Amino acid sequence: MGVGRREFSFLTAGLAAAAVLPIPDRVGRAHVRYLQAVLARLRTQDDTVGGGAVLSQALRHLAHARRMLDESDYSATIGRELLVVTADLGIESAWFAHDADQQTLARQLYGEAALLADSAGDSTQRVQLYTNMAQQYSYLARHTGRRGLARQALQFAGRAEDAARHEPSPALHAFVSLRQAVAHAQLGDEVAFRSAITTARRELDRDPHETDPPWTRTVSHSEITAFEAIGKEELGAHTQAVRRWQAVLDDTTLWAPRDQANYRALLAGALVQTGDLDQAIHHGLLILPELGTTLTSSRVLQRLQPVRDAASVAAAAEFCERFDAAAVALRAT
Repeated sequence: MGVGRREFSFLTAGLAAAAVLPIPDRVGRAHVRYLQAVLARLRTQDDTVGGGAVLSQALRHLAHARRMLDESDYSATIGRELLVVTADLGIESAWFAHDADQQTLARQLYGEAALLADSAGDSTQRVQLYTNMAQQYSYLARHTGRRGLARQALQFAGRAEDAARHEPSPALHAFVSLRQAVAHAQLGDEVAFRSAITTARRELDRDPHETDPPWTRTVSHSEITAFEAIGKEELGAHTQAVRRWQAVLDDTTLWAPRDQANYRALLAGALVQTGDLDQAIHHGLLILPELGTTLTSSRVLQRLQPVRDAASVAAAAEFCERFDAAAVALRAT
């Protein structure tokens, strides 16, 4: 697929910045550790401020790592470590693009990351890749109404399940089941949705395992409730979805700022479906001052679009003005 003008500018800026950075003649463990430290920092920043603020940095480091992989010398052991961290940078860059609502760019980056991850042969990494892709396609299915995208999400979740088959991590298997649950709900299969949610809870009830990947740290019973709320809404049970979102947001200790804003936006959208526009606007107004200032997640703003549509009909001028101002600010990030 083609890349839009704004997405192309992100790509070219990252490539141009990486082109001027010197690469070592021979890559050593220190270079790999540096990239791993960069990756950890970007993930932390994303949790706090959203993908828009870190996307260009991530693309620069990804392009730099690719140049080292292609042009530098290294031992077989270092080469594999470099390949793994480069694939990780590709996966995270795609996630940041997704959160910045640069969906075409995210698809392209996931495609490139898949080639790297398949070469690296790290099954845990492939689980992360395919669950992320499943989540993106479920998001696109929700906002376009295209069932074919939900089917693709389920296919990606199936690839993740295959990759995780021999992994002992309960959190990893719960992570996969949650992506399957949403796709099943979008396809109207309530039985399969309930089964996937039950599987996720059963996996989480097992003791934590030393092989649980760091990126599964968000998996909790509250997180499962959040995915259950998404599925309930997809199945048309909007009142049940609202109750679950309220329970999720009551558990304030678990959520990073971007995730909390995302879930509150989803609650606002569910409230619109129940006819409670006043409460939907209330929750939306709690988020909008952050968007474009301390939070650069265009994906969160997109979650509020149903509230904006309803507010326009109801002539709720304050919400409409703040939403539109946040959209302008996010485009400038």
